Amino acid sequence: MSGWVWVVILNGITAAAYLGIVLFIVRGLMRTGQLRNNRLAVATAAIFLTCSAHHLLHAVHLAAAVGGHASHLDSGAGTVDAMRESMGGTADVVVTASTALAGVIYLGMRRFYGALLGSPSMFDDASEARYRQLAANLPHTTVLVVDCDLRFVLVEGAELVAEGYDPRRMEGQLLRDTVTPEVYAQLEPHYRAAVAGDETSFDTVSSRTGAIFQVKARPLRDSSGTIVGAMVLSEDVTAEREARTELEQARAFRDAVLTASPDITTVTDVGTGQVTWASRSLRSLLDGPPEEGPPDGPSPNLRFGRSDDLDDLDDLDDLEAPEDRLDGAVAEDIGVVRAADRQAASLPEGESVTIRYRARAADGSLRWLSRRTTPFRRGPSGEVAEVLSVVREVTDVVEAELALERAALQDPLTGLPNRMLLLDRIGSAIERGESTGAAAAVLFCDLDGFKRVNDTGGHAAGDAVLVEVARRLRSVLRANDSIARVGGDEFVLVVDALPAERGSGKLAGAGLAERVAERIRAVLAAPIVYQGSQYVVSASVGMVLVRKGASAQEVLRDADSAMYRAKQLGKDRIELFDDALRANALERAYIEQTLRGALDPEHRGAATLTVAYQPVYDLGSRALTSFEALARLRDDDGAGITPGRFIPVAEDTGLISELGERVLDDALGTLVRWRAAHPRGSGVGIPVTMAVNLSARQAQHMDMAAVVGAALGRHGMAPEDLVLELTESVLLESGSSMLRQLGELRELGVGIAIDDFGTGFASLRYLATLPVSAVKIDRSFTATMTSDETSSSIVRAIINLARDLHLGCVVEGIETLAQLDALPSSVQGQGYLLGRPAEIPSNTWVS
Repeated sequence: MSGWVWVVILNGITAAAYLGIVLFIVRGLMRTGQLRNNRLAVATAAIFLTCSAHHLLHAVHLAAAVGGHASHLDSGAGTVDAMRESMGGTADVVVTASTALAGVIYLGMRRFYGALLGSPSMFDDASEARYRQLAANLPHTTVLVVDCDLRFVLVEGAELVAEGYDPRRMEGQLLRDTVTPEVYAQLEPHYRAAVAGDETSFDTVSSRTGAIFQVKARPLRDSSGTIVGAMVLSEDVTAEREARTELEQARAFRDAVLTASPDITTVTDVGTGQVTWASRSLRSLLDGPPEEGPPDGPSPNLRFGRSDDLDDLDDLDDLEAPEDRLDGAVAEDIGVVRAADRQAASLPEGESVTIRYRARAADGSLRWLSRRTTPFRRGPSGEVAEVLSVVREVTDVVEAELALERAALQDPLTGLPNRMLLLDRIGSAIERGESTGAAAAVLFCDLDGFKRVNDTGGHAAGDAVLVEVARRLRSVLRANDSIARVGGDEFVLVVDALPAERGSGKLAGAGLAERVAERIRAVLAAPIVYQGSQYVVSASVGMVLVRKGASAQEVLRDADSAMYRAKQLGKDRIELFDDALRANALERAYIEQTLRGALDPEHRGAATLTVAYQPVYDLGSRALTSFEALARLRDDDGAGITPGRFIPVAEDTGLISELGERVLDDALGTLVRWRAAHPRGSGVGIPVTMAVNLSARQAQHMDMAAVVGAALGRHGMAPEDLVLELTESVLLESGSSMLRQLGELRELGVGIAIDDFGTGFASLRYLATLPVSAVKIDRSFTATMTSDETSSSIVRAIINLARDLHLGCVVEGIETLAQLDALPSSVQGQGYLLGRPAEIPSNTWVS
């Protein structure tokens, strides 16, 4: 078969194909009712129709030319001439012109319609322009339409440009040819599922920008329900996902904080008082976590009666207790909680109100809760509708505060009021007395012999005795009277509203007060038994009748002064405060004030504390051997106060330790300067030492080894340079601790001298066992040794005893030549005859 026959056949096939397209377009337009409206589709059909006619006409002409000139088929020139004649007719010209015209019209309309020609949705009711406009206006969303072969028919979305795609170039392209193999492997299953009739949704992350896209694909159907492709919506949800992640992290952090916190956070409706939200159950705060199941945490939270935006949690229908609606407050404290809510609702933002209230635990016990409340949510009109509270259990804190309060006002051993509460009660008694005219009495009791109880039975026995004494003293009082423990073995009784006694010659109420004091002596007379041992104590009682206008401090001071006199007069007795005692109390107050001012480096007054030094000489060689440091006190006016007056006050007020350390420091510093000014060889033989007195209270209440060691170290002195002088009575009454410290000091080389030797009791029996290095014979024996043979014998006996025990011996109070001549040369001497105390020590014999 010749080539021209094949040309005829192919033109016929082409014409048939174009005609098929025309029929497809016309059928679609008729089915969708767009035959008159979709001009682009009609124009397209016209083009294909003219093209079909053109090819058909070519085929007819060529066939006619071939048939009419069969004899010339072997001649190509003849065939061409025949075709020119057949194709140059009027019909051919009309067909060709119509084809050109249809093409021009189509090109003119193409600019308005775009590329819908290949779309199976070209016959939809909505026009392409409107569809594209809608797709283009969707924020952060890309719209893609694919056919069943996954060929892009429509692509709209600015995000594609950022991802490196050209939407216009994508249209008409297959998905496989448009994206990378990795992306295709991810997208293809979902696209296939959509064109198969399933709706899918998935996330994809851009490898180029890191943006997160939420992709939704669904089937696209024609009017008959046939799937003709798929519509894909790709939305950029990066910001949303980041915000959601941050929100989830914030919630996780909040949940972790609430779980770890011992507190509970609640939201309360101000109007109803109901707890509308809680981070966890109040029961977990009061009773602890349950024994089984997950531990209490912030989820699920308690929410009652409504849904709010505080958290996305389900409501709980079962309340653990009715109290949960009012933060668990007991009935008596509900008003406190409601008042706090109302007060918080009136506060500015950022301020809060804190209360404490009680709640009852499952075991019935009461627990204390602390609740800090602040405004939380406002209503439509701006008023605070809800308040937020942080609740924590503070039972231990409250109990500790109550214990501290009791400790501040109550003696822990006996349960009696202490000094602070006592002063308050004395003040109340004074006020009642001023209003009623009735007197009140205050009795200050100090136990006699209590130290022996501790020494023999230990502190446990001492505590037992104090408890029993407190019980007995309480038994002698009436219901309105008071008792307090103000010291180790000191008790004070306040006998209130005493009736005045007329015609008895006594002060108002004194008779009844004395009878109370006598009953005190009576109840303390019976032995106190503890662990099989009997202990007997008595009391020295000072009594004062409260006078009008006095303060509680003054009354207590006056009673203490009366007790002190009872002690001085023999103990186990009662002394009534009088004017003489008042004068003594005033003097003691004056001395205390002066002493405190002199010891205070910042005191602006003129009171001064100085140290005078009295020399001690060897009576044989008349060489200076030592100085004794003596404290001197002057008041603001320059008047001197003797040691006999201010030392007892210093001991009673606790100032003796500070005073002693001050004297010790000054004395060692003076000795350093004196030695520098008087080196050995300048009339000074043996090293001169310094003697410093220790009082009874000072020796009992200070760490002597530590204080003395520190003072020696500050001044670079050796232990052998210092002698500590203690009275014989102090040494005899010393406990084991004090004797141990003295022994340690003696082993270091510090000298220990017994001052005023011979005036105490049982001196000889204890002398060999006490850690002493010297004795000082009391001046009372020296004063009478020349006129009284007994005193002279005692002095000689002490001197011989000291020699036999290898102890140093110093005779005090040498004031006359006769006394000096009566003493052997083997001892040391001290007195006005040899040298008076002076602030600047001298090494000159002044006799």
